[in-house]
Amino acid sequence: MTVRKLTFVLLLVAAHIGINAQTPGEVTTGGTYRSFTPKDQVEFGIHLGVPFVAGDLDSKLGFGGGLHLRKSIDHVFSVRVNTMFAKTKNEGGSGANDTRTSDVTWIGGGAQVVAALNNIRFDKPNRKILLQGFAGLGVSNFKVNFENINSVTPSTGDYSETAPYIDFGGSLGFRVSPKFNVAIEYSVTSVFGNNADRLDGEANVGYNQTSYRDNLHYPNVRLNFNIGGKTKEGIAKVEPLYWSNPLAGVTEAIVALEARPIYDPTDTDGDGIIDAIDDEDNSPAGARVDSKGVTLDSDGDKVADYKDKEPFSPPGYSVNMDGVAQGTPKYTTEKQVNDIVDAKLANFKLPTQPGLSNWFLPMIYFGDNNFTVRYSEYEKIYQVASVLKQNPDLKIAVIGHTDSRGSEKYNNVLSYNRAKSAIEFLVSQHGIARERLILNWTGEGSPLVPVAGSNGSNRRVEFTVAKDQVEMPRPEGGEAGRGTFKGNKDAGY
Repeated sequence: MTVRKLTFVLLLVAAHIGINAQTPGEVTTGGTYRSFTPKDQVEFGIHLGVPFVAGDLDSKLGFGGGLHLRKSIDHVFSVRVNTMFAKTKNEGGSGANDTRTSDVTWIGGGAQVVAALNNIRFDKPNRKILLQGFAGLGVSNFKVNFENINSVTPSTGDYSETAPYIDFGGSLGFRVSPKFNVAIEYSVTSVFGNNADRLDGEANVGYNQTSYRDNLHYPNVRLNFNIGGKTKEGIAKVEPLYWSNPLAGVTEAIVALEARPIYDPTDTDGDGIIDAIDDEDNSPAGARVDSKGVTLDSDGDKVADYKDKEPFSPPGYSVNMDGVAQGTPKYTTEKQVNDIVDAKLANFKLPTQPGLSNWFLPMIYFGDNNFTVRYSEYEKIYQVASVLKQNPDLKIAVIGHTDSRGSEKYNNVLSYNRAKSAIEFLVSQHGIARERLILNWTGEGSPLVPVAGSNGSNRRVEFTVAKDQVEMPRPEGGEAGRGTFKGNKDAGY
């Protein structure tokens, strides 16, 4: 029991050290935190090996394999979840007459803390060979078939048990690429419980051999693949940290810092641009220069501004040695410009009211088989009312329309009702005089969109500046626009 407790304590201490180990590259200066440890990938591994049981009988190599997932905690410690299937045999070892035999079938899984023992060296960006040690806990189910084992009754039979175990070992990893590595590993597994000494079937009663438990040994080869794409910020994940130098990020930052040019404020020509970015470090004293320290030539006539008597010469003309354009036409004076503008304004006439016929006034639309003004159209009617109020001599023709469904007689009455409803709204809600509004209707005869299925665009009332329109009376026919209509179009519903 003392050994078992000590083992648990050691594992808890190792896990605590791994989880709380300082992340290399963390910098805290003046309240600003920066981590040089990037997000890394997860290792997925496949292992194959030749397990054997070290116990009271002679061991025979068996076969085994399994899978694992491994995630780094930092550059030294990582956690690995491991599964294994194994099958192996044992035979008597006390002479030719020893006929004891057994075979073991093992299925188990657990978690291990792995330490990269040589990744505390910082001389290379990545480890090519990785020396690792590990220890862990798990649960297994093993079944033992045995024959001629005299220490149990009966001497031939089988038994199985599910029990916890502790395992430990070491490995040597070889980095092939950032995505793949190979490891040679050796592990020893010890089972807890009353049958800890019976992995080989021999209970060891009365013998001075393996007096406590048998151990499952597992030499194996692991093929490991690094998986994982990008972080949620879109940054590619690096290979697991136990392969990389803990100070790689810090080293890169130092190299980048050392590569920066040393600031030199020297300004040889005194033009305000330091020599480090001055493309012309011998500009004449007092000459205006651009942001790169080059003497300005604003008009591009190859005469620098500081000696150009006309620094903004018109383009397309030759210049003399003083930068003055030659052969240019005389410029129009301010007085001449003012005279031209005055002459144009004198002949300008504002349009009179007949010109208002070209104004655009909004249309309003109605629901299916309805002539009630909808809330969505109130803004448009307000705009029409505003035009009428700003032009007191203006008259507006209000023209009702329908879609092509329904009989002609029915649609004539419906278009009349829509125009009448719009006029009543302008009169009652906006105070427009009734005599300024001329009611017209067209029924289905003037579709805005003469395409089948465009009914919504044709259920409308238009407003136009009145010319020679006269008020149209209500057409013949029954009431339209209330309720529903049924029947055949040609029957006059």
